Amino acid sequence: MLGKKIRESLTARIFLITALILLGAGAITFGLIAWATPSTYTAVVNDELAGQVDALAEELSDVPPEECGPALDAFLRTSGADAVLVGPDGQAVDTGSRFAAQPAGGYQAQAEDSGTVTYITSQPGSADAVAITTTEQATIASEVYFSGRTEAYTLYVTPRLKAENLAVQALVQMAPWLLLALLCFSLLCALAYSRYITRPILHLSAVAGKMAELDFGWTCEEGRQDEIGRLGRSLNQMAGKLSGALCQLKASNEALRGEVALERELDRQRMAFFNAASHELKTPVTILKGQLAGMLDGVDVYRDRETYLARSLQVTARMEALIGEMLAISRMEAGSGQIRREPVELSALLEAQLALDRELLQQRGQRLAARLTPGLTVTGDPSLLGKAAGNLLSNASLYSPEGAEIRVWCGLLEGRPALTVENTEAHIQAEALPHLFEAFYRTESSRSRRTGGSGLGLYLVKMILDRHGAECSIENTEEGVRAAVRF
Repeated sequence: MLGKKIRESLTARIFLITALILLGAGAITFGLIAWATPSTYTAVVNDELAGQVDALAEELSDVPPEECGPALDAFLRTSGADAVLVGPDGQAVDTGSRFAAQPAGGYQAQAEDSGTVTYITSQPGSADAVAITTTEQATIASEVYFSGRTEAYTLYVTPRLKAENLAVQALVQMAPWLLLALLCFSLLCALAYSRYITRPILHLSAVAGKMAELDFGWTCEEGRQDEIGRLGRSLNQMAGKLSGALCQLKASNEALRGEVALERELDRQRMAFFNAASHELKTPVTILKGQLAGMLDGVDVYRDRETYLARSLQVTARMEALIGEMLAISRMEAGSGQIRREPVELSALLEAQLALDRELLQQRGQRLAARLTPGLTVTGDPSLLGKAAGNLLSNASLYSPEGAEIRVWCGLLEGRPALTVENTEAHIQAEALPHLFEAFYRTESSRSRRTGGSGLGLYLVKMILDRHGAECSIENTEEGVRAAVRF
């Protein structure tokens, strides 16, 4: 568990590494101090003692050897060292000092191989002999010229180095407490250091996690001026750019979905159109095939070929009109037909179309009432607009009974050029009104083949008017049905 915590937590790793570094540095420092203390202490003591010996030698030059005891006692009390005065003959000299070593039998031994000289002496007040060994490394030797003497005496001073051992022992005794203090100090420093280092990194990590979840509703509040602060500001900039790009991507995706949905709807409409077209063509083709087969076989009534040839011609004409409308719709949907843009006077366009349909109205015994405002001009393709107006007029005539009145008007309606075609004594069911501009749609009351309707007339009218930026609507009135076009 602890190993997993250390592997997964940057704070834990930095804390552990920092604590170990501080503990190691403290331990190394303590070891160096313990190792260097004796030699350093000896060097310091020897340097200080050498100065004191030089001062003592200068002081002893004013007294004879027998009277130098008080000066030696003062020196030994101050320095805490051991001293022996050796005469020119190499024997220890009795100085009358209370603290300096005195000769005991005058015995002297020398070990030439080790560079040491041992003097057998005795301390004042003690009957036991004491051996004082001098070495070149530890003993300080100074020549002393006493008053009234020409020979040089040698003063050997050996420092008491027990103090250095005591210092090391004190350090050893303090080691557990120093280690505890070092441990606490290291842990506290490591905790503060790891939190200081990892706090902004953890914050940036949390920010990056939010970015990974596409959450850009935040800002990195890192005000530092170092690399971490620059990284936080870079994350802010990246988040803003990603948010903008994501919004654009969502908008593009929505637009693409709309286009795909529209394309699917167009495909569905095309399939529905072709299915309806095949259904509409199948009926007249079946009728025509039956009539022709009957005439060729001379079956029953079909022996009257003149009558059924005329009927076959009517069916063919109906098929021709249907195919012509289907081709016109196909060209308009494919955008292959170029729509001209030129000024078109509505009154002149309607008068020309009424002249073509006037015979149809007379044959059906219908009255025409036209009120056309001259000089009213729109922009568009005259042939297409004429076809749309002709389809509205023919629909009004075909779906009205004998004796009905066809009213045609053009002028300004709410400040916009408009035309209306109204046929009296007619009515359309309310549920059929929203479907009138669909391909091959015919109301239930008009499905009789007597009208000759294909269900494409109003669909073609809507396509033409849509390409001219016009609106068309059909509604029931008190006297009949009115179709209105607003440009």
